[in-house]
Amino acid sequence: MKQKPMFDRPIELNPEQVKFYDDNGFLIVENVLADDECDKAVEIFDLHRIKIKDEEYKGIMNLDRVDFWSHVYGPNERWVHRYVKQMLIKHPAVVTGLEILQRRDVGCVVNVQSMFLFKKAGSPYAKQAWNPHQDNAYPRAKQGAYITANLVFSDQDPENGCMFIYPGSHMEALLKAEFVKSFQEKPGKNPGHDVTKSLPKKYRNKRIDLPMKKGSVLFLHSHCVHGSYPNNSLNRDRPMLLIPYLTNGYKFIAGKTGQRKELPIR
Repeated sequence: MKQKPMFDRPIELNPEQVKFYDDNGFLIVENVLADDECDKAVEIFDLHRIKIKDEEYKGIMNLDRVDFWSHVYGPNERWVHRYVKQMLIKHPAVVTGLEILQRRDVGCVVNVQSMFLFKKAGSPYAKQAWNPHQDNAYPRAKQGAYITANLVFSDQDPENGCMFIYPGSHMEALLKAEFVKSFQEKPGKNPGHDVTKSLPKKYRNKRIDLPMKKGSVLFLHSHCVHGSYPNNSLNRDRPMLLIPYLTNGYKFIAGKTGQRKELPIR
């Protein structure tokens, strides 16, 4: 029987799931978001895309933050930011899952950024494929303190641009990377600070694909090497929201583009 979506109730992770995350650096939990939650999220981000007149379906960063988009939205339209913050970034199932995996007290995790990727079939950015990279190459936080929740809004597989991952690579320190532009780069350019050349040989044959179902959440350790495929499908979009969180109290680099800052989620 299919598990009932969690909606507004906390997530429950069993010891086997926690151990899997500890051993592999990632964990997929299905049926966290209901179908209507997923559809509403995509609708909100598409409304924003229309608002800023983006016909290319570029990525969108920090839509939850009024300060980030004050040049676009007036005070009467702040419901857009409020929806993303309250219903997605502060989603109880996501937040409690993070706290369990980080082994910290309730309220220990703060949000620092968000990024939405349409990966819309047939769009200029459909073929965008992320290089193998480590998320912590950007904020440079203490190893293990930075973790990303990836909210999956439609079924994804290699044909429409799912992710791939190198299990266990989160045990490594930050690897030497080829630095490239990693947000709203020109179509045809792949983002992600590339660690292909420095990835230890012991991981290279362990690469696996991560097909995921609509409504799933991928919890990802910031040192776990991963990337994604281009969307080569005819009509299957791959919308996903990436939300990095940080264990409260650790330092990080804000960044000129991401403008990361600590925002409480409880």
